Amino acid sequence: MAISSIAQGLFRAPALALMIASSSLLLSGCGGGSADSAKAQSTSTESTDNSGTDTGTDQPNTVPHSLSLSSQPGNATIYEGQSTTFTLGVSHNYPVTISWYKNGSKISGASGTSYTVAAASTGSAGSYSCSVTDGTLTVNCSNFSLVVNQIVRITQQPANQMVSAGANVNLSVTATGTGPLNYQWYFNSQAMSGKTTAQLNLSNVTADNTGNYYCIVRNGGSNATSTTAAVSVVATAETGSAQISWSRPTTRADGSTLTAGDIAGYQLYYSSTSNGQLTPLTNLTAAELSVLVDDLIVGTHYFALTTTDINGLESAQTSRFSVTIN
Repeated sequence: MAISSIAQGLFRAPALALMIASSSLLLSGCGGGSADSAKAQSTSTESTDNSGTDTGTDQPNTVPHSLSLSSQPGNATIYEGQSTTFTLGVSHNYPVTISWYKNGSKISGASGTSYTVAAASTGSAGSYSCSVTDGTLTVNCSNFSLVVNQIVRITQQPANQMVSAGANVNLSVTATGTGPLNYQWYFNSQAMSGKTTAQLNLSNVTADNTGNYYCIVRNGGSNATSTTAAVSVVATAETGSAQISWSRPTTRADGSTLTAGDIAGYQLYYSSTSNGQLTPLTNLTAAELSVLVDDLIVGTHYFALTTTDINGLESAQTSRFSVTIN
């Protein structure tokens, strides 16, 4: 009876039997060989290189690392205060990290394909390099150098001068900086032809040379202007000469005789005014009975004379006499 009932049930509900069979197939994946083979086929791939050539590897989606430098930075020369940028060209197919170095030490914060030295100082000069890595491959650029030339600095300035007409004037500057240094002097803001050295020499100056002078010093990347030196040329006053003569005295103040052998010499005194103090101008020997006084400016000049004997006794001054230069 039990077997018959089961058979009847099967014939009465064939759809249910099929559903059970189907469920049994799906649930048997943990051990069924046909189910595992389908899954492996759906996940397996063939790897190729970046040119499309089969690499023959079993790694899924693997692309070989490629890293090279397409351009490199070169040497540079700049002046203090200037800036320069070094640029690196990188060809790669994986993310990269770039490092920059100065004199063998890593530069903090420098990580891009370019590195800028801004407002350079002499301390910025040195040997530089860079390195690129994608974690697997690393390439280094060739070493390159940065030279920083010194700008012009004037360390000694020209000085103001006041001179008389006919005198010589000498102005000069002292400058430092990477040479060669070029000089140009200016007079009242106009360039002076041929005045292109550190020294400016003016001979036999006149009132026309009165004015302001300065020098501009240049090198290949900078220039500096000196302070201005004022030169004043004072016109020389017209002068003349006076020939003063006298006779040998024959008596002393007390009336006694004064022989030629008793006289040791004479002293000439001078004053620029009629009542001003007379001061010694020159000593003369006993044989000199005249003297030429030069460089007397236009106007009246006052003189007096004394006699000195062989004992060193000096007589009183003669009456003041005058000479007028026109």
